Order: sequence, then C-alpha cells, then structure tokens
Amino acid sequence: MKALVKYGFGKGETEIRDVPIPEIGDGDLLIEVRAAGICGSDLAFDDGGHENLLNPPVILGHEFSGVISKIGKNIKDWKIGDRVVSENTGYICGKCYSCSIADYLSCPERLGIGYGMDGGFTNFVKIHGDILKRMPTCLFRIPKSISFEEAAILDPCCNAYKAVVQESAFLPGEDLAVFGVGPLGLFSIQAGKATGAANIIAIGLSKDSERFKIARKLGATHCIEADREDVQGKVDMITKGEGVALVIDCAGLSIVIKQAIDIVRNAGQIVKIGYDENPLNFSLDPILDKSVSIKGHFGYDFISWKNTIKLVEKGLLDLKSMISHELPLSRWKEGFKLARNQKAIKIILKPEEL
Repeated sequence: MKALVKYGFGKGETEIRDVPIPEIGDGDLLIEVRAAGICGSDLAFDDGGHENLLNPPVILGHEFSGVISKIGKNIKDWKIGDRVVSENTGYICGKCYSCSIADYLSCPERLGIGYGMDGGFTNFVKIHGDILKRMPTCLFRIPKSISFEEAAILDPCCNAYKAVVQESAFLPGEDLAVFGVGPLGLFSIQAGKATGAANIIAIGLSKDSERFKIARKLGATHCIEADREDVQGKVDMITKGEGVALVIDCAGLSIVIKQAIDIVRNAGQIVKIGYDENPLNFSLDPILDKSVSIKGHFGYDFISWKNTIKLVEKGLLDLKSMISHELPLSRWKEGFKLARNQKAIKIILKPEEL
C-alpha cells in the first residue's frame, strides 16, 4: 500500500513509499482509512519540527476516519464494518498521574498515531490491543449522518470544544474573542456560538479577508484586522467598555497574550492554544491587577469527543464548510502547499487504490 512516510527528522524528509499492510494480533484491530485531514502539525513534521514527538520512519496523518476491516479474536466491543474515527492516541503508560485521571494526552510516555506510531496517510491503520484495553475510548463510532470526510476533522473540532467549553467558566450571553482564523480559530468560533456567546469577535490580519468571510458564516459577529485596526478600541466599543469574558488564543504569537490581557474583562479568562517559543518581553502584572486567569490548553478528552459528535449530528457544528479541498494521497505536496500558503481551511487526503 502507498503511505506518506516521514523517514527522518530533517526538513523535507517526507515521501510516498510502498509499505506492507499491517498484520494484527488477537487483541488488535485494523482500520481501512477512508479520509485523513492535513493538520498544521503535519506541516511542522515535514519542516523538521516537533522532533520530541516524532519516531521516524513513521506514516504521518493523525486526523483520520474509516471502517474496521479486521479484528483479532479477543476483540469484543467492535465488529467488522463499524464506521470509526480515531482519537489518535496509540500508546499510554496507564500508570502515571495523567493516566490515572484520564488525561491521556498528557501522559509523558504517550505515542500519537501519525507521528509516534504509523498513522492515517495510507490505506490501513493498526490499533493495538494494548491501547484498546488501557483506553477503551480511543475510538468512536461515526453516526450515519456524519461523512468520513467530516469525521476525519473531528480532532481539531474537539480540541476547540474543550478549549472554549471545558477549560473555561464561560456562560451563555457573555462575549468571546478568538485570536486566529485558521481551523482551530474557526472551530472555536463555532464552539462559542453553540455555547450561546452574545458577541463573538474574530481577530486576525488583513490578509485573512477570505477566512473572515467563513468566520462570519460560522458565527463571528465581528471581525478585527489586528494589523490595521485598534484591537482594544474596537473590543471596548463592541463590549461597551467591559471587555470580553473569554479569550481563545489560537494564533500563538507572544504579542497576542498582551493584547488578550488588554481586551479581557476583570476576572476574565484567557485560554492559550497556540505555540510560540519566543519570550514574552513584557510584564504580566496586569493579570494580577485584573484578576485574570491564563490556562494552557492541549487537546481533548472523552467528554470533548462525545459531546462534539452529538453537536455535529444535531447540526449545531458545521464541519462541511471547513473542508475546502479533497485530494488523493499522491497529491500530498499540493495539499501541504495549500495549507502552508493559507489557501485552504481543511484539506482531506484520500488513500490510493490498492
């Protein structure tokens, strides 16, 4: 079968290779991939980033969905033909503090499917029996009303849901600001709409004009171009001087934290999703004066997946509008380029025929 393999840690050490279909044991199962989404992390892996997560040579692709095609004789909870989406955890220790409280993504020994273990940019993915025992919720059934393409991008949708809903004390009728209008930002806007936000303020750059249109379609009530407009002034006008109750930082740049502190109300919250290795170079004293809390956020949990799937099933979250391109795996370079140049929202790669 054809697979997109990251064969080294260096930039560009990624290529299509012929690899064998995985063999399964008595406790394993095999998923036939139907759709896989390109994530910003995949671009970073290709560029030589996130070396601490990579285990090359490895098949990339951690956002994928498909059908169970084989099961080991010890598998009881799944059957051949089940439509499933992977939460993409491939291994956890099962013993650490994070595992004991079901915060599996924070397990220091965790291996992710699609970078630590072989992933979904291919035809078949093996789910090991060890993870099925230690984390029975590593797979979720896909309702009939949700397509494989939509299911493949549930991962970032669940990520945003947890950031907005689970990490905060946000209440219906309050105001929300989201920095960044990439996929996570757009999903956060949708989560805010589903939660009952009064005003949802999307903050990006002037080059994001097309994405602002999508942001408005998905629930943003206001859009601010941070490189052309006075962000704090506009937020003050929208919120009548109070500031927003919650800021979701999907942009990551250090300066965004300063802007977030400026626009959040007293006793408000900032949830940081985006990364930036650069130092802040400004004082955090204002968070003391305003009693603001800043929460670091990563990933999702069982609640995120369970509730997000139900919201999509009920039509309260729109995944179809997030999919801008569908390409065969052989055109992965084109897909990566579109994502890098921000000419796409979410790109689906389809496996090659065997």
